[in-house]
Amino acid sequence: MATACFNDGSLGVSSKSICRFKDKVRYLTRRNQPGRFEEKIDRLNMLLRGWVNYYRYIRSDWLLRHMDGWVRRKLRAVKLKQLKRRYTTYKFYVRNGVEKYQAWIGVLGGKGLWRKSAIPQSHQSMSLKWFRELV
Repeated sequence: MATACFNDGSLGVSSKSICRFKDKVRYLTRRNQPGRFEEKIDRLNMLLRGWVNYYRYIRSDWLLRHMDGWVRRKLRAVKLKQLKRRYTTYKFYVRNGVEKYQAWIGVLGGKGLWRKSAIPQSHQSMSLKWFRELV
């Protein structure tokens, strides 16, 4: 892993390290790989803990928050892929607190999984609280 050193002596993360980290996350969360969602999260947690411990003294906290949001969006896309069909996605949304009308709007939008993982219905149904309960 590479760190960037600034003129004032503080540390940062190089863009090459960020690209390698994202590639590892993409590999661990492949949507076409079978397996339970919780197992993917367990494997991903090992990578995240190591990465955060290595870079815990960096200057920019916004980078860690940005990477955390990116990983959660990636996991939302994986979960939507596992739900497979529109009706099961609709039931998942409703079961996790989205209104029926809004759930249908989210399901019937002609977007791909990556774009659907960023809509408000996905954020409401797969919130931070939902992720914490899985672990």
